[in-house]
Amino acid sequence: MKRLLNVFLIFVLALTAASIVSAEEREDRPNRDPDGVFWNPGEEQFEAWRVIDNVEEGAVLRFWPWALTPDFEDYLNQIIANFEATYPGVTVLLEGQPAAGARDNIRNSFGAGNPADIINMSDGWVAEFAEAGVLLNMDEAIGEAYPEIREQYVDGAWQKVTFEGTTYYVPWYLSLSNAMAVNGLIFDELGLTEDDLPATWNEAYAFAERIREESDGRYHAFSFPWGELAGLGVLNAFVGEGVPIFNEDRTEVIFNQSPEAVAVMDAYKTMLDNDHIPRGSLRDDVRRMIDRFSEGEILLLMTGPQLFRLIEENNPEVYDSLFLVNSIVGEANIRIIGGVQTLAIPASTEFPNAAVAFATFVTNPDVQTAFSREVPIFSSNLVSYEDPFFQTDGEQLTDSLRPLAGEYFSTATDAGILDFPSLSEVEQIVVGEFQAALLGVKSSQEALDDMASRINDILARDR
Repeated sequence: MKRLLNVFLIFVLALTAASIVSAEEREDRPNRDPDGVFWNPGEEQFEAWRVIDNVEEGAVLRFWPWALTPDFEDYLNQIIANFEATYPGVTVLLEGQPAAGARDNIRNSFGAGNPADIINMSDGWVAEFAEAGVLLNMDEAIGEAYPEIREQYVDGAWQKVTFEGTTYYVPWYLSLSNAMAVNGLIFDELGLTEDDLPATWNEAYAFAERIREESDGRYHAFSFPWGELAGLGVLNAFVGEGVPIFNEDRTEVIFNQSPEAVAVMDAYKTMLDNDHIPRGSLRDDVRRMIDRFSEGEILLLMTGPQLFRLIEENNPEVYDSLFLVNSIVGEANIRIIGGVQTLAIPASTEFPNAAVAFATFVTNPDVQTAFSREVPIFSSNLVSYEDPFFQTDGEQLTDSLRPLAGEYFSTATDAGILDFPSLSEVEQIVVGEFQAALLGVKSSQEALDDMASRINDILARDR
């Protein structure tokens, strides 16, 4: 593909807690290296992995990954076995959490006073818990205590979500944000060429109308997960168009002052009103958007490659037709860090050094490279990209993205919009005002003004 490039990621995976499966037994993991240091380590490797001092003897750690069980149980159990051999006397209990209700389960665990010692959180969740003062300061625990380890992480991932300038998590696996899947069945049926596909959002708006007309209403060009609260969706679109979100000292939001922001909102409303995108976009989450693609309803899908397995499960015929092209970008044409899965540690943990040791172990280059061999995710540790695995492609759909990842993450930045105080309130405001505009309850400018005013009230109140 002449426009083939990187892709991002966001969740996938799974595991429970049963017997460890031999590395050689997983035919569904063609990139796994059973002879590599992760699956076949020795004492020399354990010594190299032992990098955190004063780990509490006899520590028992509870580890909460979410949406990773049961498919990747053997990988996670191997992490634990390797870690326990690296830090003898420490025990890790794997407590896999389902995707449904994960954020509420974390809230409830803190409310009950019994959170796990290491908790997997999506980037959009972290600020809420950091603001509540319940997470360990990683700029101190790692950045100051172990600067050589901090330097290994993708900078934009480490700083994607801060509270009052401080990071309260270790970045785990990442997503690329500039690739797009194409349903080859629809593509061929409509007689399209790659030159027809939109490169920018301004082109995409016209393309959406064209696909609806040329397919006699059978297909949409794309859909949106506008019902998803996490991530502040439309603000990311503004960033992509070069719209400043904050004033210079970040004391107020100013996106409502930009004609480009109004134009984005107007374009979305026009597409919705004219049936150029599914009306269900207003309430869809990411999973429903993927289902629409799997069902052959939409031509283009912008999501993480690790989620393509859902398409394969739902509709193998659509999956077999897929190919990847550059994703649609805004006028700013900037590289933005996609989704970041993180590992957070409660400030109340009885074993802070052991918990930090585990978080840095899970995210070390060897362990993360092994993960990338299990599923198409990307490492938060830049040293991973020195591995030959990331210098070559392969036969799977997403393998051609690997050689591009290291260069992408060494230069990508974060959008800088997830460090609001009272983030959950801000999420509700953004979605509510956005939907008010799209439903015609308010004009785009009125909705943006109200959105900005309400967010600025929160900034004034909480800072």
